[in-house]
Amino acid sequence: MSLLNDIGKKIGEVAEDAADKAKDMAEIAKLKAEIALERKKIKQGYIKLGELYFEQIKDTNQMPEMEICEKIKESMLTIADLEFKIEDIKY
Repeated sequence: MSLLNDIGKKIGEVAEDAADKAKDMAEIAKLKAEIALERKKIKQGYIKLGELYFEQIKDTNQMPEMEICEKIKESMLTIADLEFKIEDIKY
């Protein structure tokens, strides 16, 4: 009987360790999700800041900002053209 008790105790310990590991993994996953959310907030802030800065300098002749603004303007025109094509196809 002693052997069965020892095996039962060992199984209980292993199960408890596995449960602890699972809890730890769940906590780590939760924390990683929170980190990802905060990183997304930072990226959104960078984007908003960039948009504000772009609006301030888009018509100036500052280098290298002017080159970046021209690329953005070109992309905006391309997007507008593609959206027009989509609307044309829809209707």
